[in-house]
Amino acid sequence: MALVQSGVASSLLVIFIFLAGAEAIRFRLNRIGAPQIVGEILLGMLLAPAALGGLFNTLVGAPLFNPTDQILIAFSDFSVILLIFAAGLEGGLAGLRSAGFWAVLGAVAGNLVPFVVTFVVFSHLFPSTIALLLAVAAGSTSTAVTASLIRNEQLGGSTGARFLLSTTAIDDVVGLVLLSAILSLIGGQFSVLRVTGSLAVDVLVWLGVLVGSVLVIPRLFRALGPRETYNLPFLILFILAAIVTAVGFSTVVGAYIAGLAIAESIVATRTRQTLDVLVSVFGSLFFVVIGFQFNVHLLADPVVWGMGGLMAVIATGGKVLAIYPAAYRRFRRRSEALMIAVGMIPRGEIGLIVGAIGISLHVLNQLGLGAILLMSVLTTTLGGFLFHAAAGVARTEYALEDAATASAQSAREPG
Repeated sequence: MALVQSGVASSLLVIFIFLAGAEAIRFRLNRIGAPQIVGEILLGMLLAPAALGGLFNTLVGAPLFNPTDQILIAFSDFSVILLIFAAGLEGGLAGLRSAGFWAVLGAVAGNLVPFVVTFVVFSHLFPSTIALLLAVAAGSTSTAVTASLIRNEQLGGSTGARFLLSTTAIDDVVGLVLLSAILSLIGGQFSVLRVTGSLAVDVLVWLGVLVGSVLVIPRLFRALGPRETYNLPFLILFILAAIVTAVGFSTVVGAYIAGLAIAESIVATRTRQTLDVLVSVFGSLFFVVIGFQFNVHLLADPVVWGMGGLMAVIATGGKVLAIYPAAYRRFRRRSEALMIAVGMIPRGEIGLIVGAIGISLHVLNQLGLGAILLMSVLTTTLGGFLFHAAAGVARTEYALEDAATASAQSAREPG
């Protein structure tokens, strides 16, 4: 077993196993009509150290399957960056502009409703600091999951999908701003003026990076020309991810802004083609790792089920009730509004960030982290099934309307 003696080699072997497994189940899931993401998460849970991964570790005599493997986590983060970059590149700034007021309202309400309800419920059970962190985790939609759902359903060019992506991206910013304010509170630095100032600065920084990127980057590509900018889109992606991380935001914010900016440039088509290849290879890794990091032994603990299940119910109901009215006012179509609402049910990267911070600050214990992971798995699985069904209904309505329009036009034509 010389291969597993090298840390890098063993990490790459696990990544190859994850990617191969995800690719193998993709065809099977497509045949039975199940969401691909669900299979990827279940694959990760199956290969976790508490399941088959532990058996493999015993057979090879080394911790081959290790949830704390930093190389594996780095590749998982890279997978998220690619997915979010692709989402921004697909919709572009036009999609963000067309989403308009209702996307902003839906994003803010869709985050605040589950946040407030979760805090009110859990503040009766735990200290307020724990309840606040759980509330942030329950409020923020996973942009990576939503982008992957849209991609799997081949809805990237539709108006509803662009609205959904824009709303999800704004929702992420709302969640990160809330997290910033809550960390000030947990750190003992709370005052209304301080928290308000922190919120204002975060919003201004996000707007500044967004506007600056959209104004500068397309002009830079035009000035240099296509031949001089072959690899520049991905360099800009990593630079923006580094910038937003340095000022306290998640890398997904920078990745989305980079996608929006490059979508307005002369290299947008070429970048999409390259990105399609990368996402098809690495896009599934993040979801396998989510399942892999969940300790299935925690499923035997009724406290984890109680906390995670209650968070999942609040997260699902609060998000749908808040998003559906805004989406319906925008499109005046029940099927499209429902598709958008259920597309925002999944939770993921923001919740995982909250869990990691909570553990590092000694505010959350393993049960709290397990509840967040279980909530993420439950909402992602439920959201994946519901979005698949809602997208099918919406597509059927689109097809019927197109057929009716074509028939009417044919009837009006002479002879």
